Amino acid sequence: MRILHTSDWHLGHLLYQQKRDDEQRMFLEWLLEVIRSEGIDLLLVAGDIFDTGFPSNYALEMYYSFLARCGSVGCRQIVIVGGNHDSPATLRAPGEILKALRVTVIGAIDPERPEEGLVTAKDADGIPQAIICAVPYLRDRDVYMPKPAEPADQRACGIVDGTAGWYRRMTDLAIAHRRQLGVPELPIIATGHLFAQGGLKSGSEREIYVGDLGTFPAEKFPVEVAYIALGHLHRPQRVRGLDTVRYSGSPLPYSFDEAGHAKQILMFDTSTPLEIRTVPVPVFRNLVRISGDIAQIGVALRQVPVGTLTTWVEVVYTGDSLIPDLQEKVDAMSEGLPFQIVACRRESAAGERELDQPVINIQEVTPEEVFALRVRDAQLNEHDTALVREAFREILFQVRQGDEA
Repeated sequence: MRILHTSDWHLGHLLYQQKRDDEQRMFLEWLLEVIRSEGIDLLLVAGDIFDTGFPSNYALEMYYSFLARCGSVGCRQIVIVGGNHDSPATLRAPGEILKALRVTVIGAIDPERPEEGLVTAKDADGIPQAIICAVPYLRDRDVYMPKPAEPADQRACGIVDGTAGWYRRMTDLAIAHRRQLGVPELPIIATGHLFAQGGLKSGSEREIYVGDLGTFPAEKFPVEVAYIALGHLHRPQRVRGLDTVRYSGSPLPYSFDEAGHAKQILMFDTSTPLEIRTVPVPVFRNLVRISGDIAQIGVALRQVPVGTLTTWVEVVYTGDSLIPDLQEKVDAMSEGLPFQIVACRRESAAGERELDQPVINIQEVTPEEVFALRVRDAQLNEHDTALVREAFREILFQVRQGDEA
């Protein structure tokens, strides 16, 4: 059985308020052709199907249209797990209908019914070829209940141990299930949407961790699992150099920081899970970041490459002189050129965004940057600054996980 691993589609994503649906539709069309030409039997999607928990209608249409067409190109089964950007309820809502298309969706775990996350992958003759432990993004409340005023390091250990315990529980169920099937050597494949220790971020992943809170050591995955299909980090990579613990990465660059990273999907066969093949994803739209003083920006603008879709450009001014009409100057230099400038901002010599400009575009700053500006204006002492920053990180962590309190 041939398996394809992908993740982090982020359907409905906006980059500086620019819709990405043209690129995402082109990716899904390309993916359907890969499934057909490569004879893919099973598709694994390791989380972050959508960019938000309330996806737009056009994002939902792309998703369902793709799933409906997968069977026609030869894909026999699809396993999808939720990521930290996904709403479990949104993913779960059409579950019974999707089963008719041989699509299994696990938006969140059910501690009372862990067996729901077990999927037996079968070939065209109905013979089992693998058991999938479909593990979605694990919120800390799924695996660990912290004690009041518990130290952060103790809480981190509890989350790691709880996560390891869930993978152990699922693997034990898979081992028992393959014995019941009478095929004790059947490979076990697991999914995950988490930040494994040693993983490299690429810019657009949200900072949802406080220190090492939530990061997971790769050595704590059960040794019986033949392959672990991970999502969350957008840069394709092995975890700790392990060939069978992989991030497929996102299929598109979701920030200008990611523009220089090659994108890919992963394929392997259940008979040879160690022989993993990478397939590069085409570049559907060029993202170009230009930085420098005004003269350097002018030269670079005339060298922007042209692609299938209109190239998007982010201009970052790093010169020493104050240019109050920066946007107007950049627009004048780019007039008539075949690309679109989607952002124009200033950056300090230290590489930090200058948030003290008279007008701040809220779409260009993160919550962390806004809070840093507020702390600066409050003129707190060093001790109080450290306290409020730690409290803010804890609150932001809870909000982004969807905690109620």
